[in-house]
Amino acid sequence: MKIALYYNLKFGGAKRVVYEHVKGLIKLGHTVDVYTPDLESDSFDPGKVASKVYKYNYMEFSLKLPMLSRVINDFKVFIIYKYIHKTIARDIDSGNYDIVLVHPDKFTQAPFVLRFLKSITVYYCQEPLRIVYEYSMRINENVGILNKAYENINRFIRKKIDLLNVESADFYLASCLHVRERMISAYNVFPNISYPGVDTSIFKSTLNNKKNQIFFVGDRFDPLDGFDLIKNALLLLPEKIRPILKIISWNKDNSKRISDKQLVEIYNESLITLCMSRYETFGLVPLESMSCGTATIATNVGGHRETVINNQTGYLVELDVKEISNKIIGLLTNKSLLEKHCAAARKHVVKNWSWEICILQLEIHLKKYVCYVKS
Repeated sequence: MKIALYYNLKFGGAKRVVYEHVKGLIKLGHTVDVYTPDLESDSFDPGKVASKVYKYNYMEFSLKLPMLSRVINDFKVFIIYKYIHKTIARDIDSGNYDIVLVHPDKFTQAPFVLRFLKSITVYYCQEPLRIVYEYSMRINENVGILNKAYENINRFIRKKIDLLNVESADFYLASCLHVRERMISAYNVFPNISYPGVDTSIFKSTLNNKKNQIFFVGDRFDPLDGFDLIKNALLLLPEKIRPILKIISWNKDNSKRISDKQLVEIYNESLITLCMSRYETFGLVPLESMSCGTATIATNVGGHRETVINNQTGYLVELDVKEISNKIIGLLTNKSLLEKHCAAARKHVVKNWSWEICILQLEIHLKKYVCYVKS
């Protein structure tokens, strides 16, 4: 197939998925051309592995007055950015592609390009627009009247833009069952599932001797990431077995981002990875951890329920400090049980969650959509 792919995402898990989609589909023999306003080059840059890449210049406006900058940038997104997408759609349509795989956009969530494309389109959704569908993202009651009024209007417009863009797609893919349910609720569309995966050749067991260490990836100041659950759970552990807590938080500065090699090393030297999010869409951290042969204790929410097998590759726990503490103690004080969970975790990921397996499923969906339209 000749495939066009659109995305515009910040560095992170969602952009990694785009990178793996491009790399995996090309490996299967397809042509994949990338179209994007993303000018940042990082380790997840899909342009590095694409057949061709077409980049479109769009810059945010920056002033010393944050509110004024925001108003100008919102106006640019609502008006000017839409016309850039019109150009992108025209360029894609002129390329005679079999199908266009459209990933999210950091400015609008569902991209404007969906409205203007005449080619067959499939929207790959990793989450609906959070600021209008998540209670945790609601407007703070302490915000001033004018700011609150502006925020309400802004979110109303963004919700309408996101919905219209989604409705313009021909087909839909959700990153997991949890996201599919959210898409049904938010958009009244009924997508197929195309799971993200993990590169098992990179995320693998490399160390025999682990440190007395447990690992947390997330923002310690964001209540949704659940760092407070970990902090309080560790206080309940007997001091003689209390492990070191290793914390990694993603940084916007490229120079301070940890490499995959460093990340794999931390997974390998850790006894347990803790995924304590109170609301996770899918979550790549449990997959990466298990692929490295490290047991995972994850909250029983969202995508965690689809990747972690309770009492086999780790544990799914409630948002309860005592339960979390007990599961940590159980693994730290029973070496054979911990080793059993770690071995099962690696086998589970290799069998079910490698990118090779996930890309084959993506290819099946894309071919099905093309055949459906052409038949």
